[in-house]
Amino acid sequence: MYESLLLVLLAICAFVLIVRTADRKGWIKRYGMKAYGPFLMWSTRRGKGALDLLARPKRLWRAYGAVAKWVCAIVMVLMMALLLWEATLVDQIPAESAPGLELMLGIPGVNPIIPLWYGILGLIVAIVIHEGAHGILTRVGNMEVRSMGLIFLLVPLGAFVEPDEEALVKADKRRRMSVYAVGPATNIIVGLVCALLLSSMLIGSVEPVRESPIVISLADDGPADRAGLRFGAQIVQLNGTEILTYEEFQSFPGPDPGTNITISYYYNGELRTTEVTAGVMLTSVSSDYPAAKAGLRAGMLLHSVNGTVIRNDADLKEVLRNTVGGQTIPVTVLVYDKAVGTYVPEPTVRNVTLMSRLAYYQEVSPGSIGEDFEDYGFMGINSAYMGAGVNSPEIILDRIAPPIGEVDDFGSFVSASLGYIALPFYGLAPLTGSITELFEPQGAWGALPNSAFWVLVNSLYWIFWINIMVGMTNVLPAVPLDGGYLFRDGLDALVQKVRKGASEQERMRSVATITNALSIFVLFLILWQLIGPRLG
Repeated sequence: MYESLLLVLLAICAFVLIVRTADRKGWIKRYGMKAYGPFLMWSTRRGKGALDLLARPKRLWRAYGAVAKWVCAIVMVLMMALLLWEATLVDQIPAESAPGLELMLGIPGVNPIIPLWYGILGLIVAIVIHEGAHGILTRVGNMEVRSMGLIFLLVPLGAFVEPDEEALVKADKRRRMSVYAVGPATNIIVGLVCALLLSSMLIGSVEPVRESPIVISLADDGPADRAGLRFGAQIVQLNGTEILTYEEFQSFPGPDPGTNITISYYYNGELRTTEVTAGVMLTSVSSDYPAAKAGLRAGMLLHSVNGTVIRNDADLKEVLRNTVGGQTIPVTVLVYDKAVGTYVPEPTVRNVTLMSRLAYYQEVSPGSIGEDFEDYGFMGINSAYMGAGVNSPEIILDRIAPPIGEVDDFGSFVSASLGYIALPFYGLAPLTGSITELFEPQGAWGALPNSAFWVLVNSLYWIFWINIMVGMTNVLPAVPLDGGYLFRDGLDALVQKVRKGASEQERMRSVATITNALSIFVLFLILWQLIGPRLG
């Protein structure tokens, strides 16, 4: 990771050196290019006629500008609420899990979660429509556009439409705010359209090739991890027994925990076979709860609970359903011995005194207690057979499908939307061969080669992702972002109504003070996510 970042930084330094040298010697001036700090700026007066042509339905664009202001106002409030909420979570993030500066930069090739070519595609689309919208509304407002162009730093980082600054300042607030609003609003709207296309036309046409369960998570150094299974592996056989569904995996009558089984699975379109240690592994143990107090810890294999050998996940659930809170039950576990390369009994763990499952949920999640809630013994563990979290193929489709029409209220919509934006962090964007080989498009989309279909899906997702990021970032009420200027003009209009007796100089001073203070506060909230976790 750091080697890649160093190479990018060296490439940027070489780019800047070449650009500065070419500018100083006048080699690039004839092409409308010049150095602008570390950037290469290319500008042209061509294309103004196209802007005038696009701006002709002025009534339509004025209505769009009015809608854009409302879109920006709503998203601005949501973004500030999100930043404030994230600030309250900073003290819960370990320093080693804190985001790095590269994650804050939306630059393909620098940000590790943004793929280079899909990222460049999304960035180009976002830049063109953002600045194009600014330019069209500038002309709709009868303001001159001096030039247009692109800004490069190895790759296109931005586009610009340079309006006549004097005309923009003299324009009334309504027209000026429309110019500022349409850029980020267009990014957000285009992003949502891409999500709608993905949901209604593309992902909705996809079906699994097989219904066998898929590995969606792996415990570090667990049996499956050591055997080489990876995210996206589709398990089709265990010890010669066909596994056709997730339910069959859950109830597979495995051998004694700690013994080896043969597993067959598809990965990247290939059928592979390997040996894995059988057993239900503890993937996490909650501190201050029964299992932790009894000495159980993550990485152990459960051998028996309350006298029953635990051969699969279903066995564990059935055993616990036949216990009650306060009951002390015998437990035997195995631990991995690196010296011999196998699991051996752990003699220090003998029994666990359970607590009530109802009492646990009353403490941590009372809202999840419904009429059909079952109360039985609770250990405070998470577990997975072979240390591999598996589920049906449909769970992958549910995760990569945009949250449109699948939510019941605003809160669940926000939660689902954040989850959809976070797909790159889960390894689900861009979708690679380990996942795409498990599914195939149906209907008209089935006429496309499988690889071409998934390139289209990935392209639309990253156009969505980059546009949403550009739009939501630009509506933040911080100058020099579009949202900062929108906030400034909106605040000025409000102060005019509230302080009618104030002079223009006093009003402008008050507006500037509040706008600058809010800009600094927004910057602090962003930097706090980087610095806060490292202060603990």
